[in-house]
Amino acid sequence: MKYAPISVRGLLSGLEYLLYVEESNSHPGILHRIDPLTRNISLILIIFASLLTHSILALSLMLLLVGALVLISGVNIRNYLLKTSLIPLFSLIIVIPIPLITPGTFLWSASLGSLLLTVSYEGVLRVAEFVLRVWLCVGVAVLITMVGGINGLLSFLGAIRLPGLFTQTLALTYRYVFLSIDESMRMLLARDARTFKKRNRLSLEDLRGISGVITALLVRVHERSDRVYLAMRARGFSISSRASPCRWRPNFSDIAFLALLSSLLLLILTIRV
Repeated sequence: MKYAPISVRGLLSGLEYLLYVEESNSHPGILHRIDPLTRNISLILIIFASLLTHSILALSLMLLLVGALVLISGVNIRNYLLKTSLIPLFSLIIVIPIPLITPGTFLWSASLGSLLLTVSYEGVLRVAEFVLRVWLCVGVAVLITMVGGINGLLSFLGAIRLPGLFTQTLALTYRYVFLSIDESMRMLLARDARTFKKRNRLSLEDLRGISGVITALLVRVHERSDRVYLAMRARGFSISSRASPCRWRPNFSDIAFLALLSSLLLLILTIRV
């Protein structure tokens, strides 16, 4: 697969690849052998720990800890990095003005005509803290889904007693995303077949035609969702039913993993630098 989107269909293929979280792995790692409920609780503890610290060093150590868990989990490192790099990059773009408006120790300045831009040391630290925390939370969420899959995540949500309406809505939304992308790619393929134009590059004409594709897609997806829902109801589907929760059956290795990870997080939280 080419990861660089060179056309609208390539862009959709890349989006489908990034959203697909099921990890097919012939050699499961250590995390696969941990009880699902214990594993998910342990990983979520990392997210909560990242919210309790403002230390750049502590957040960096937690990120290294997640990297170590990725290595022992046996997931594809390249796929993991591709799925976790875009959102932190977007968050960095959002917080770029913070060093310019945060008062503090002078670090760097530039003059744009009559406008003087000054970057403070405290502002740079705030940006680094925010991006590291976002990257850490996204990395943990992606690791949970890549190890356990979407069904494992739904079972975990059922185990912690979230309403069945929420878990089923999440499951249907996840599956309808790929249905929408597949429908969009068929529409684009049909359009290209009728115009007899080879579209290998993203052009201004393609961007102008996206609005029409989106409008037609909304109509088609709405009609298909009605048909799928009626078919599900005919087969006995009930929106009030709960997702099948995973049962907690911990053994010694599960308790040891949870205790070790909790101890490491407590040790990291003592860092104030």
